[in-house]
Amino acid sequence: MFSCPRPFGFMPRSAATNGAPQHDIRISTLGTLQVVRDQQAVSEGDWHTRQARQVLKILITERPRPVATDRLIELLWPQSSPSAAATTLRSAINALRNVLEPERRNRAPSIYIVTETPGYAFRPDSTLWLDVDIFEQKLNQAETSTDAVERQRLLEEAIALYQDDYLISDPYADWAQNERERLRERYFTALLQFAEIQADLGNLNAALAACRRILARDEVRENAYQALMRYQAEAGDSAGALLTYERCRIVLAEELGADPSPLTQRWHQRILNGEVQPRALTAVPSPAPATVTLSRVATPPQPRVPALLPQQTVLPVFDAYFADLFAGRQNELEKAAARLQRALSSHGNLTLLAGETGAGKTRLAYELLKIAGEACATVLSAACQPSERQLPFAPLADSLSRYLHGLPDDVLASLPSSSLAQVAQIVPSLADRLPDLPLSPHEAPVRSDENRQRLVAGIAALLAALASRRPLVFFIDDLHWADAGTLAVLSRLAARLDEMPLAVLLAYRSDDLSENEALATLLHALKRERRHQVIGVERLTAAEVAQLVAAVTGAENQTLTSLAGALHRATGGNALFVTETLRDWQERHQSSTKGGELLDEGSPLLRPSQRVQEIISERIGRLAEPAQRVLQLSAVIARDFSLDLLENATPTDPMTGLEILLRRQFLVERPDERLEFSHQVVRQVAYETMPALQRRRLHRQVADALVALGRGYDSPAEIAFHYGQAGAASQPAFVEYSVLAGEKSLLAYGFQPAVVYFDQALAVLEKRPDDEAVWVARALQGRGRAYESLFDPTGVTDTYQRLRQWGQRQGDRLLMLTAYSRLASMLGLLGQQGESNKLLRELMTTLAEGGRAEERSQVIEDLYQRRRRIYSADPPETAPTWSAYSPPPPTVADPLADILQTLDRVHAVLPLLDYGWTLLVQGQLTEATHCLEAVVELANETGQASIAATAYYQLAVAARILGHWEQSHALNERSILLNRAIQGMAAERASLWPRIGSAFLSLKQERIDEAERRLQRALALLDQRPAFRNHRNSAEIGLGLVALYRGDDARAQRLLEEALADAVNLYPYTHVQALLGLARLAHLRQDADHAAALLRQALRFAGHRSLLEEYIDTLLVIAELQPAGAPIEQLLETTLRQVQAMGLDAAGAELSAALARFPA
Repeated sequence: MFSCPRPFGFMPRSAATNGAPQHDIRISTLGTLQVVRDQQAVSEGDWHTRQARQVLKILITERPRPVATDRLIELLWPQSSPSAAATTLRSAINALRNVLEPERRNRAPSIYIVTETPGYAFRPDSTLWLDVDIFEQKLNQAETSTDAVERQRLLEEAIALYQDDYLISDPYADWAQNERERLRERYFTALLQFAEIQADLGNLNAALAACRRILARDEVRENAYQALMRYQAEAGDSAGALLTYERCRIVLAEELGADPSPLTQRWHQRILNGEVQPRALTAVPSPAPATVTLSRVATPPQPRVPALLPQQTVLPVFDAYFADLFAGRQNELEKAAARLQRALSSHGNLTLLAGETGAGKTRLAYELLKIAGEACATVLSAACQPSERQLPFAPLADSLSRYLHGLPDDVLASLPSSSLAQVAQIVPSLADRLPDLPLSPHEAPVRSDENRQRLVAGIAALLAALASRRPLVFFIDDLHWADAGTLAVLSRLAARLDEMPLAVLLAYRSDDLSENEALATLLHALKRERRHQVIGVERLTAAEVAQLVAAVTGAENQTLTSLAGALHRATGGNALFVTETLRDWQERHQSSTKGGELLDEGSPLLRPSQRVQEIISERIGRLAEPAQRVLQLSAVIARDFSLDLLENATPTDPMTGLEILLRRQFLVERPDERLEFSHQVVRQVAYETMPALQRRRLHRQVADALVALGRGYDSPAEIAFHYGQAGAASQPAFVEYSVLAGEKSLLAYGFQPAVVYFDQALAVLEKRPDDEAVWVARALQGRGRAYESLFDPTGVTDTYQRLRQWGQRQGDRLLMLTAYSRLASMLGLLGQQGESNKLLRELMTTLAEGGRAEERSQVIEDLYQRRRRIYSADPPETAPTWSAYSPPPPTVADPLADILQTLDRVHAVLPLLDYGWTLLVQGQLTEATHCLEAVVELANETGQASIAATAYYQLAVAARILGHWEQSHALNERSILLNRAIQGMAAERASLWPRIGSAFLSLKQERIDEAERRLQRALALLDQRPAFRNHRNSAEIGLGLVALYRGDDARAQRLLEEALADAVNLYPYTHVQALLGLARLAHLRQDADHAAALLRQALRFAGHRSLLEEYIDTLLVIAELQPAGAPIEQLLETTLRQVQAMGLDAAGAELSAALARFPA
């Protein structure tokens, strides 16, 4: 075993700089907010209220301007009444002033937080140090300095201050966004300036490191790639520079669907040509070393001797009265203890304790953990909760947070920073204690797949690091309630246990295993790989029950045997039932003047049918009436709750009853002052033993209290649940809050939960009279938008068909038009063009039948005519004709104003997007851009993120065709950021066409392997789904062109012809590409007539439909293959004049180059 070292103390923190001025207060905002007062960090508990921190952040952001009281209330308490919010704000301001100035006398004016009309302002003082002020001060000084040494020093010091983006723990706060972006730009600019100085000094390693720091934060920042390529080439690493260009090209294509800018391409060409020579050094002396310098980035840090870990024992929560009672389990304890000893001797292992509910698994684990603690091992414990199964890594976050909180700062800082950086995502307090921690970017949420894998690896690596510093025992209870993330960490750990002194001890209910498929999968994998041992925890024997009875009652001999036998028969030897029975006897014994009821054969406690629920019910029955009322109300609330909710939900003062429940440990008070049940079984029994009518009334009281507290916006789902349990009279309110919950989920990108909420509202509305028509319409429209964002064609079709029928029954033409227009547009986006065109025809018929003149939308009529022109079949060719390009018809003057005469703002978005895309493919780029910009504005205003993302992508395509590369780059980035917010398969489906479009761009540039990977990925995402036929056909055409390039002519012909056979479900661009592919195939086979016929067909298809980009592509292939009889020069000259008139310089250059091959 181990000998415990002496206790660990806190090591003094060294000063940052010698002779630096001392400040009473240091505030850091570059990263997470950290306040240090008198050289001591302000802890979370010192703030008293979270809103005090938020007020400080807002005031610092707006400094020196005052922030109006109304503005603070709007940002922090939007749902509270004005009077209540004003009181809360004053309390938060007072708490904030007390944190910054604890010695300030009551009512004395504050130095830093001043009252100034119309509200409050932050006023820096000479006694206060604010990192962001120093950061900008040094950058401003660097910009004006003419001394090269001084300028380098100032840049280094400023860069060292930038630990992370401004107030990164508030990533979605609108009030911080502009300031965060502004400071980030200054940081990137400073890094580039610093890199240039270092390069001039010949310190190219430091210059390269600075560029890489930029790309680590923003991988699509092109000027950083340009600088990195240049410095690599100047350092003689031309191969590395070319690889950097390739990385830049791939990243821009994958993330933005764009090519590198002309400037980047020129640098690439110069490096290829060997034109970049080693840099001549500038004679600038190096500055004196700063506190932290980037010059040292390229030099590996000297290894630190790991700080020893102090021994800590974090045991599971356990009933203190029975902590010393332990009977039986000798075999189980010996087996587990032997495995524990092997693990602590560097032969780690995993042990599972399995048994029914109440078998005594936790008690057995408690005994083992005490043994581990006595051996001076680190002991961690966690418990999974049923309410946290949807919260990733919840038990690990709780356990690690408690453990790491107890580590001294120097020991904590000695742990691997890369692991701590990942763990900081689930233990945010780490960022406050370790401001230098390289935190993960805030764009990577815990649920994104890539970030989730990094987090799993980070947690496992941290546990391994802890075990390497001191043998570790990690216990997780109630594993049957574990989330998938926690199980993934355990799976990762299990593969490495042999290498470390780490014992993993897990307990789960064998009777609940079927409810956690992920756990069953993990156990199966462990069994297959023989990485664990399961120790079954069986029921207590009669002899073991007798040991417990003797310890509690003091009974002996025959009496003991009789009582133990009776108790064993009544409880079946279930440890929980036995201990609850003895607890009940103990309470009776303590409360009775006669010493309580004896446990004998006739005792009602020992009836053979006795169950633990009955025991708990009797404990509840002995409570005073005020306590019972509070307990029942608490059971109805179900989750942890605040005292405010309890007070508002009961007509009488709950304090008397609450004090009893806390004293008797039915309820416990958490550190955050919220209340919860000590055991969920108690809550379940209290809830189930209530009469149904009483439960209904209490649910109604809770729901009404939540509404009265202003939780209607924040917690509509919780309110809907309670109204749903409150009986028929509450059904209107249930419907209302279910719809509100669905609409709130839409705004938070929770599309699948939104469908559930809308469906539960619609299930009730189906049985209600037509006076609930407004909620039927809102529920169906919300459901349709949810399925749109999920890219689920079945759900979209079903919902809008129901909405159309409902509108028809109600005589509501607007609903009918809404259903038709959204379904027609959405099916087009989902790749079901045939069905979409049919619905558009039905919409035109509906608009024409008996509608008012203002309902006749010119946009929808023009869209219909253009669609019919694009997707109608061409007649057979009667004579060889090389078609000219037909300009498209004029567009509607003001599409947005026109469509809003027919549809409301929410539902105008999709047909407007459809119209903008159609104008784009027909070459009317200016009009398409205006239309799509209106779509973006409307979609963002109405919370339709997936549509906004699609519109941004189409705007990027328009900018690319116009030759506006930087603008295209920025628009693609906006599209990608929006898609990242939409998690799961919905985001993957939303990215299908950008993936396919990028693949065709790769084909154009002859990057065949890259194109093939993207196309195969797109097909894998489709996974044999019946919808998305346009996407599938387009991907098949792309793979046909890949096969053609590689010489697999038979496969190429099969893929291209099969896709063309479904022509109505083909995008115009890929339709033309398929024809051009078959023409090339015929040309290779020397079938000139067939090749010419296919080229004429492609030219006719593009020209008659006004498909400008497709027409130009066809002309370029004609110019390349030169079929007999084609008026190539005439076609090129005519089209060049049209393109030049449109201002399309890039397309004009391609046509001019083709025309140059035909001398006059």
